[in-house]
Amino acid sequence: MASKPAKQTRIFVWCWPRSISTAFEKCLSFVEGVQTWHEPYCVAFNGELMANPQAMEPGSPIAIIFEQFAAMMKTIADQPNEFSDGRFLSADKFTFPNIKSMLEEEETAEGKKYIVIKDLATAVMDRVDCLPDVPSRHTFLIRHPHRFLLSQRKMILRVSNHQGDPADFDMFNSSPMLRDSFYKRDGMHFLWKYVQETGKDPNPIIIDAEDLMNHPDKILPKYLDALGIPFKEKYLTWDESEESLKTWKGSLDQVVIGKRMGVFEKAFKSSCFMPNTHTTPTKEDLTQDIMNVVGHILPGYEEMYENRIKPE
Repeated sequence: MASKPAKQTRIFVWCWPRSISTAFEKCLSFVEGVQTWHEPYCVAFNGELMANPQAMEPGSPIAIIFEQFAAMMKTIADQPNEFSDGRFLSADKFTFPNIKSMLEEEETAEGKKYIVIKDLATAVMDRVDCLPDVPSRHTFLIRHPHRFLLSQRKMILRVSNHQGDPADFDMFNSSPMLRDSFYKRDGMHFLWKYVQETGKDPNPIIIDAEDLMNHPDKILPKYLDALGIPFKEKYLTWDESEESLKTWKGSLDQVVIGKRMGVFEKAFKSSCFMPNTHTTPTKEDLTQDIMNVVGHILPGYEEMYENRIKPE
């Protein structure tokens, strides 16, 4: 289908979890003329999963986390919270077809020229029909799989309140938002190829998370220039307050739950990119659950890495 004309440029930022994507999203939200959308497709993906009775067994770690989510969502619906007076919507608004329609609509807030949508590639890889039919640029924020998978495992281990030996923990069986089958299909690499082959974006932009953290003064100007957005030195730092998040769009439930569970808290309070001096973990540092999937996504990462914006 041919793209519809649009007054505002849609800029997608696709990522894996634990790739400093929310800090990058907050950074971009301070760029003049930007309206931010926070993970709309992820909300739809999770909503379909939570509505599927086959997704869990009674008493399983997944079922327990489902119950925690349900209790939190009821609290969010019944009581005001720190983001209630923002632009966020209830989670039930986020179905895949509805997201497509919302992202095709022009932003009404004054002065907005760019609509930045940060999301997980795995959430949309089976629903590319629900990408908006408007001209869009696509960014891929990559990170070495050893890094993001170990970080994600650490976070899920904490959220799941695992009581046994951490070595025996399998994060893919302990969270309703994870399935090892999705990690055995490289959603980032698939989507990168898809937008090129379909003409949705013949020249998608790739940024490596470590490059961004260690060289923001070089990566951010090159990135904005590739998008045709003037760079300003002030974009390298931003207000650490969470007040700015109230201008974002997305699911109120997801943002509040993510903050309360510690998933977004550090990024929400960020004010700059912090250098990462740790070396990339080796294969010997990986746990068995990660070993079961990493081979499926490492080749795609390596190909994309060669095509990234480089700091030099």
